[in-house]
Amino acid sequence: MIASIVNKNDIRIYRILEMVPGLLTWIFLTSPIWLGIFQPQAIVYVLTFLTVYWSFLAFRHTYGLFVGYRNYVKDMAINWAEECKKLNFSALPDKATLPSSLEDIRHFVLVPAVSEPESVLRGCIESLLNQTFPSKQTVLVISVEERGADVIIPCVETILQGRKNQFHKVLIYTHPAGIVGEAIGVAGANRTWGAKHAVAELKSLGENLRNYIFSTFDSDHVLNPQFLSRLTHLYLTTDRRDNHYYSTAVHLFNNNLWRVPMLMRIEANAVTLGSLSDWGVTSGSEKDTFAAYSMSLQTLMDADYWDVQLGVDDTIVYWRAYFARNGDFEGKPHYIPYSADAVEGKNFLDSHIALYKQLLRWGWGTIDFPLSVKEFMRNGKIPMVKKLKWMIKHFQKRVILVNMVFLITFGFSLVTMVNPYVKQSNFAYSLPDIMSAILTVTLVCLIPGAYFRIKLSSEMPKNWHFIRKLFTVVFEGPLIMLNLLTYSFFPWVEAQTRMLLGKRMKDLYHTPKRG
Repeated sequence: MIASIVNKNDIRIYRILEMVPGLLTWIFLTSPIWLGIFQPQAIVYVLTFLTVYWSFLAFRHTYGLFVGYRNYVKDMAINWAEECKKLNFSALPDKATLPSSLEDIRHFVLVPAVSEPESVLRGCIESLLNQTFPSKQTVLVISVEERGADVIIPCVETILQGRKNQFHKVLIYTHPAGIVGEAIGVAGANRTWGAKHAVAELKSLGENLRNYIFSTFDSDHVLNPQFLSRLTHLYLTTDRRDNHYYSTAVHLFNNNLWRVPMLMRIEANAVTLGSLSDWGVTSGSEKDTFAAYSMSLQTLMDADYWDVQLGVDDTIVYWRAYFARNGDFEGKPHYIPYSADAVEGKNFLDSHIALYKQLLRWGWGTIDFPLSVKEFMRNGKIPMVKKLKWMIKHFQKRVILVNMVFLITFGFSLVTMVNPYVKQSNFAYSLPDIMSAILTVTLVCLIPGAYFRIKLSSEMPKNWHFIRKLFTVVFEGPLIMLNLLTYSFFPWVEAQTRMLLGKRMKDLYHTPKRG
């Protein structure tokens, strides 16, 4: 019944759902004003709740860091290539999707490229050649945007000169510009082009695609030598392996971490620590894909690759696989890292502009709300509990977390601005002191955050003066608050507001790599 209504009114329902995140955000953001006038007691309770909730999340984040870092140390201490060799294939789960031996496993590694310098591409390709898992069992697929093909393809050929035969195969494709209906500036269309053509070529060569583990990495990703060995072991030992995606919990930005301005470094470290902590305390059923991820090649094909019409690719492929598996699809983490480039512009100002544009593109990821909810309405095979959990997760991620720090910081001032009498009321008189006390206690969480940041980061440059090093260690923690009120707020609200107003983002910003 509901599915037929959705099918008949697809465009209208989708447009309504597009408006929901932005509408909720602006209702939430302006609540100190309208509740401050009509129901001041209610907004005082809301602000108190947000402060307590923020403190809970801070301590939860800290606990997740301890768990995640412990798992990281444990994973890094194991020789995963040797562990793969020890596997008894007769005892492994899910025989229907299991290759017959370790030698039959193939890795399908897809790297999209646009206009990256040779040093960036070299780091990525060299890291694939230096894996402890045999590179002879890896198919390297490079999909190049047409506008950069004249430079990128000769560059790849130079890097691989005399070494192509070290891979099982190297397949290079050029993604044409201007294909009708494709979003511009996002890797999803490029990835789809390369993946589909590579799958077709492998089929024509008689390859058994059932043996393939698919992974996609950005061109600046430098993999730890154990990455593919750990992924192989995790994939082979996971039951119902087609119903999972596989991801590292440790996304590092050590390629250029100490070369970028401080706010770029803070944002990069926030991604690193946030992911590590999240995987430490969150079930894989509540997390979608990000940046670098893997799944069976069969699952990617069943999901029909990426959505080429949308300006988002990292999370949308998760939802396509999720619905292809009728909701029976979740993440499996490991803790072997890769390292990427932090956002870096041509100069100090350009770096800050580039970061804003990248986060605006990430903020457009809220498009997963209308897409997923519309499919929830269509798909009766997904349990209602799962649908509700994801709806709550969407609301928490897209509305509460984006706006919480702004409201905690400025909410009470906005209330008293529109209703000065609130200060004199019994229920609000002590609120600023209570909020201040709770937030002060929460500051203790900056200490373990700084510790794990140092443990995971590459060593500071030796030529830095001691004072500069001390300043970096001491002040980058507190400056997270500045980041939360700027880069973690404005681009996300802008993206949701654009969607609310029906302004499409089809020509998206590609973050340049400096090498």
